Amino acid sequence: MKKAIISNIHCEGCAKDIKNVLEHVYGVSNVQVSFEGGYATFEGYVSDKVISQALLEEGYHLEKIVKI
Repeated sequence: MKKAIISNIHCEGCAKDIKNVLEHVYGVSNVQVSFEGGYATFEGYVSDKVISQALLEEGYHLEKIVKI
């Protein structure tokens, strides 16, 4: 499981957008997003760069990804 710290998550709508974006990245599964915590958790072996680019295209900034 990995945790992506994401800036610009302001509401439940943002969380739904991010969940949708991450679910459409090949190799990512089991996505959960917390707008209160400003992060998403997911499983998969995808580079940080791919995750960052997918989020950036929707206006979100990936700060970092950590293993949990």
